[in-house]
Order: sequence, then structure tokens, then C-alpha cells
Amino acid sequence: MNYKRNVLAGLVMACLSTVPFVYGASVEVDFQQVVTQPERIEVNTAGRALAMRKYHEVLNYPEGLHIKVNGVGYDTEQQKHHNVTGIYVLDGTKLTVHKGLQVELSNAHPYDQADEMAHYYMSGIYAGFGRKQIDDPKYDTQVVVHGPTVIHAVGNGVQANKDSYVTLDGPVTIETVPFQQADVYAAIVEEGSIGIGTGQLADTYTATSLEMGTVSTTPVTVQVTGNLGVLNKNYGLNPNPGRHGSFIDLHLETADSTWTGGALNEFAESENNPYNSGVVLRLANQGTWHNQWLGAKRHRADHEELLRKTGKGYTFTGSHIQTLIGGDTQETAGIIYQEDENPIYVDTVKGYIKIVDNRQNTSHKAPLIIVKRNEGKLLFLK
Repeated sequence: MNYKRNVLAGLVMACLSTVPFVYGASVEVDFQQVVTQPERIEVNTAGRALAMRKYHEVLNYPEGLHIKVNGVGYDTEQQKHHNVTGIYVLDGTKLTVHKGLQVELSNAHPYDQADEMAHYYMSGIYAGFGRKQIDDPKYDTQVVVHGPTVIHAVGNGVQANKDSYVTLDGPVTIETVPFQQADVYAAIVEEGSIGIGTGQLADTYTATSLEMGTVSTTPVTVQVTGNLGVLNKNYGLNPNPGRHGSFIDLHLETADSTWTGGALNEFAESENNPYNSGVVLRLANQGTWHNQWLGAKRHRADHEELLRKTGKGYTFTGSHIQTLIGGDTQETAGIIYQEDENPIYVDTVKGYIKIVDNRQNTSHKAPLIIVKRNEGKLLFLK
């Protein structure tokens, strides 16, 4: 948003009094100061509250974006849920924000029920339904934020659903509030991808490209409170087609970078992961992860039926990390504080990682961490 301030006429004339007057000549003073500030959107209701709802649009905020939403997620009298979300973009919308994003999401009575609604109707950022009309990558839904991102959310922090991609190049702060019945996440993907603290665009992610680190990124501060969820939406209304993987790329590569929460990977839990979907965690330079599941565990209406048919469910049995990338040396290692009773499961470890046992109850003697392929060095500290 541009504001122009012009010099007052009296001031100009006062200045002109010191200029010699020459007949037939003119003196012009052109003084203009351009002041820029972020676009601001504020919504305050007693029910449904959406700061931004866009379908198949191209949006650009060159000076940044500040969003404040205050709504009510559940009407107890009508027994009806409401959408209380900051950014809600669908159907191939392209949203780019420069100079940072702030989202403050308040909800006096959130929808806290053991079903799917909490996922889809309470988010700081929701990106979904890419390629709804035409199966072509140019119809993917994309959100890219350059500069600082700060999200305080009652519900999910960031969500990327079918053919949708969110990139936050940082610094990044995401803070969520755990619920008693509904599982909510700092970052959640369902056949989409999210990058946190990285310049690599989320729509370029594959298991190979993430492990190889194809884009060099200068470390930034990333602070996340909330669980991560990689969900297999192969059931119910609008199931995903299962054409590609789902990824969360989380960078904790500075001493003040930290994540508190657990990581659910439904593909890993079911042992059916054709695209190696999951979380890639880069943990280095004394960055820390406090592994503990926050709030309610994942609930699925058809979980019991699925378990009977296949013997494999989607319950949380421990945090699953596809690739854990540590520091180059012992001095630049990242640190895991294991605080959950369930083990941490890792497909591949690379680099140096330190692990501290902070479990309250160790009588069951469950292992701290279970690694399939160790290409790095795990250092266990007391």
C-alpha cells in the first residue's frame, strides 16, 4: 500500500524566498516520500470467519500481509461447525507474499470433535483442491511466502491438500493449540507438500530431491509448536487419487531453531508407502526437537473396519521421519529430546545427531529410536 506525502505549500514558498527571483524563470520543488506497509485484513464474527477465500486466482502482496481472524468454530445450540481460517485458497490459486506474513487466528469455541472437520475448517493457511478441473501441474494450488512468517492458530498452522503446495522460506514461527478430541497439526499434508525454512519450492519435492538437498538454503530461525501430519486421505468424501507423494520439509539448522511435537505418517503406519511420503527433518547446529505428541491422537471413522480387513491401521505408534539429516560434525549436530513413550522411527539417518532421553517413564524399556538405515552417527547423551 503506497502513501504519498507532499511538501506543504507554505513550506515550499518559504524555501522559495531564499531563491533569487528571475523574471521569466520558474522554480519547481518535487519532494515525495513513498511509505509502504503490509496489507491488513481483519475479520471478527460470532461464527464463520475467513480473512481470505479465493478460487482460481493469482494474488500478489509485494509489501507483506497481516491477517487477524476471530470467529467461533462450533455453535452448540445449532450443533453446527463454522470455518474459522486465515487464508483459504483453492482450485489452482497462486498466492505470493513478499516481506513476510502474519496470521493471528482466534476461536472462542473451536470445533473439538473426534472427526475430520477440525482438519479442514480451522487453519492459519489452507491450500487445497489443485487440478480440480484439469489434471495439469499449472493448475496446482500454490502459496509462497518470502520473508518472516508468524502463525498463531487455534487449529492447524499450515495445511496442503490435494495437488497443493506451501513454501515458507523464513524465518518461521508456527504455534498451535492442542485439542482434547480433535487431532490438529502445525503442518499437515494430504497429497500435497509443505516446506518450512527453505527456499526450495514445495511443488518440486520428491523423496530423492529432498534427500539430496537440490536447493542451497541459508539457515534461518524456525520455531514450531505442534504435531506434523502426513495423512493418507484414501477414504470418505473427496479421496485423493494417489498419484504422487506427500512431504513436509522442516529445517531446524540454527541454535535457536526448535520444534515441539510428534510426527504422524499414515503411510508408514500402514506399511504402504509407494512414493516414500513423509517428513524430511534437517536438524543441525544445535537445533532441537522435543519429541512428544501434543493433544489428541488421530481418529478415523473407518479405522476399526480398516484394521479388521487388513490388519493395518493408522494409529500413532511413534513419530516417523523418512530422512533425518544432522550436522556435518559432532560439534554441528542437532539434538533430539525424546519425551514420548513411543519410539522414534527413522528410515534414513545422515550426519551427526545427539539424542537425550527425557522420558518420564522408562520402565517399559522401549527403545529411544529405531533406524532402518544409518548413514550417519547417533550420539546418545545422558
